Amino acid sequence: MKRFYTKVITGSFILLFPFIVGCSLIGGNSYSSDPNIRKQQEEIERLEAEHKDLKRLADEAIQREKAAKARLKAAEHELKAMKSQLEAQ
Repeated sequence: MKRFYTKVITGSFILLFPFIVGCSLIGGNSYSSDPNIRKQQEEIERLEAEHKDLKRLADEAIQREKAAKARLKAAEHELKAMKSQLEAQ
């Protein structure tokens, strides 16, 4: 019988844990009434947004670099083909 209750309690906890954690996170973004704390929280949010934007720009730059390398490689191959075609004539 003890084993049955243990399984019921464990199962209940597993089912309720996401709900408990989710509810505790919902109120996590509220600002403090202290102006200094509020200002620091806003600064952190601003810096996080700035970091996210810079990361996106860096990822875009990497993609542009890859595209430029591919175009360069294609141009080099085209030049090589033109040279070999010219030598064949």
